[in-house]
Amino acid sequence: MSTPAITVEALPASYGDALLVTCATPAGPWRLLVDTGPDECWPTLKARLASLPLDASGRRHIDLAVISHIDHDHIGGAASLFNDRTLGLTFGDVWFNAPVQPAARGVAEGQSLAGLLGAQPTTLPWNQAWGGSHAVTSAAVPFVELPYRPDEPRLTLLSPTPASLATLFAVWDKALAQLDRSAPPPPPEAAPREPGVPDLAALAAKVTAVDHAPANGSSITLLLEHRGASVLLGADAHPTVLIPALKALAAHRGVALPLQVDVFKLPHHGSQANVTTALMQAVQASHYIVSTNGAIFGHPNDAAIARVIVSGGTHRALWFNYRSEHTAQWGSAALQQAQGYVAQLPAADAQTVVVAVPAKA
Repeated sequence: MSTPAITVEALPASYGDALLVTCATPAGPWRLLVDTGPDECWPTLKARLASLPLDASGRRHIDLAVISHIDHDHIGGAASLFNDRTLGLTFGDVWFNAPVQPAARGVAEGQSLAGLLGAQPTTLPWNQAWGGSHAVTSAAVPFVELPYRPDEPRLTLLSPTPASLATLFAVWDKALAQLDRSAPPPPPEAAPREPGVPDLAALAAKVTAVDHAPANGSSITLLLEHRGASVLLGADAHPTVLIPALKALAAHRGVALPLQVDVFKLPHHGSQANVTTALMQAVQASHYIVSTNGAIFGHPNDAAIARVIVSGGTHRALWFNYRSEHTAQWGSAALQQAQGYVAQLPAADAQTVVVAVPAKA
């Protein structure tokens, strides 16, 4: 059996994200780590990183680590990651966006994350692909295709925009205060589920609010392509940011909408405020990953999953890294057969989702 071009692993990260993406290259595995989950999930992430083979120098190398934004469910384990000395980790680059001079801290871009995490700013590379500045698109072009070497992955930045980053920076101190809260917010009121088979068309058409949270809007969102395979890593991006970027990229490449990718890690853990019908009209995938246990915010929302099933393409598999009251119904054999999709759920509480994509070129 041939080695997959891209392998995506969504680790059990409670209500957050911890994603390890591996690309097979002639020089060996190229690795991307996106987010860490909340701090209590660090042992799981550490165990996975410890299983990576040591290289000739006795180190474990991550080519790119991305902290997509500062919400605790994405950044909570970062202090442990960057301060761990037992794993022998090295990093080719670390992407994180913070104000150049945060009002409460007065430190430079790379040092902002170090200050938040207690890491030493001189020991890690910070936003090197961006010349030490922010990972951000431009006001004129809502995507950035980064230069890449032959036989290595191609990265395209789709979010954030300068405007969405500025919105976060305007409330940076408040965002930091929320990050430092020891207790999570109370769960929202969940709408009772109707018995029987859900009406997917009605769910998909449900009018829902669109996400406007500044931290989510600042998410670093990436399209990764390698040997004809493709993965869209949605972080918690706003649909109002992601959709224009996808449309512009499709037009730039001369391809029709919806843009076709192999794997789409759904934004904001399958929130109905981020996974919209308009988003499905801009991009479709063969595999959709939902990373959450449903705690605190009740993700994924039924309306979001209904939109994926109704408008997400003709050949689609849904991958959930937790079995919960919010995901179990989508494993119904009758519903899968009637709607023509496949659902992959863990047999018990949680497991790492692994989606391997073969090379196409």
